[in-house]
Amino acid sequence: MQHHSVSGHRYSSFITLLQLAIAVLGIWFILHSWVDARAEGQRVLQQQNQLLMRETLTALSHTAGYLLENDQLEGLSQLTQHIAENPFLHDVVVYDANGVRLSWSEANTAARLLYRPDQQLPLIPMVQEIRVNEQLLGYMKISLLHDQSLFPGYSYWQQLMQQMLGLLLLAGAVTMLLKRSFYRLNQRYRRLPPPA
Repeated sequence: MQHHSVSGHRYSSFITLLQLAIAVLGIWFILHSWVDARAEGQRVLQQQNQLLMRETLTALSHTAGYLLENDQLEGLSQLTQHIAENPFLHDVVVYDANGVRLSWSEANTAARLLYRPDQQLPLIPMVQEIRVNEQLLGYMKISLLHDQSLFPGYSYWQQLMQQMLGLLLLAGAVTMLLKRSFYRLNQRYRRLPPPA
């Protein structure tokens, strides 16, 4: 009888340890999945922002092409300054077909300084050809700020991720409470006298 009690206790301890290990692995998997989903969301937001800026840059190159074709350098300078006011951009430069700067924003400096590895402000360069009737008139270069907080919808996405984490933690707490309640009910049921 004593041997049966010891083996039952060992079995119960093994089951408890197994449940604890599964719970720890489950928590790790949930948190790991949440971190992965958050990183993937940031990557998608960044790609969308770059795509949006690429489309905008293509449209602006047509305007710049018209100004270059008609030798309206003053208008080109105004266009450059107007583009540079975009909060997603650090600087804007317009070059002629030979790479000579025609117009640039105040924040523009040499590329070796703007894009060096130790630059505190992470920038993504984008270059668009300026063409009119297939003739290359120049290039437009922008430096896109690599700041996720500037992405459209970023704050909403951050709130959504925080709510998801809160819901995961709440689900874990509810699961623990349910398991505890089930354990207590099970203990009470075992203590009831057998039916006559």
